[in-house]
Amino acid sequence: MKTLYFCIITAIVSFISLYILSKKMNVTNLLGNYFLSNILITNTGIIINLNLKLTKQDPLSQLIFWSQKIPEFSLKPALLLWLLYILFSRRTIFSKLISLFIFLTVLVSIEVYFVEIGYLEWINWNVFYSYLRYVLIILLMAIYHFYLEKLIYRTKDVNTT
Repeated sequence: MKTLYFCIITAIVSFISLYILSKKMNVTNLLGNYFLSNILITNTGIIINLNLKLTKQDPLSQLIFWSQKIPEFSLKPALLLWLLYILFSRRTIFSKLISLFIFLTVLVSIEVYFVEIGYLEWINWNVFYSYLRYVLIILLMAIYHFYLEKLIYRTKDVNTT
């Protein structure tokens, strides 16, 4: 039960951080990337868990279900959005790579945490695959972010005659 409370507290902190990020980033881009990250995290998780059966969890426990879903809808997307903000900022390549590694490690650590407390079981899955999963998600989100920002700020000459 304390894991669920911890997840709720991190969700509140995550949403507060997204409010702060909305002051630094275009809100349309923020919301688009938030929803894309939710889609990618959920769908890759379903493919890994249900379709490929590489992980296993107790389907009957509501506590386990919500303890994993709350960070999936709040903490993980917030981390991914902050990472996108850092990657598209005017920082040095070295600081971007360090940030990428730190954020990837935190994302994978969330999964490792659930494995350690017994809420998730890795059958034919390991840490390397989790890193690969999140690298793919970040790559897809970066491409989406780039083109959505380009679309938002494109100036068109409108002929009104």
